[in-house]
Amino acid sequence: MYARVITVLVDVYRIDRAIQIYEECVLPAIKLREGGIGAMLLADRSTGRGISISLWEDKEALLAAQESGFMQEQIRKFSAMLIGTPDIEALEVAIKDP
Repeated sequence: MYARVITVLVDVYRIDRAIQIYEECVLPAIKLREGGIGAMLLADRSTGRGISISLWEDKEALLAAQESGFMQEQIRKFSAMLIGTPDIEALEVAIKDP
């Protein structure tokens, strides 16, 4: 299993809207994508810092989501709210508790 970890800074006045978009649009899209397992969003409402962790069945599914433009399409949904450039990492899930 692999994880894509994206760290962003969002305008604090728009963080509730960003959370809503993630819940209503991004999460379902990841689950519908081949190899997508699910995702979670961590947020600090006081600073606007957010961390998205999406889980993928394997490295191929994770890379396919990036190479097809899927990942960039999801990030664009937040473009008007973002401060700076997202930090994007791909990591192997070494341990996961069910």
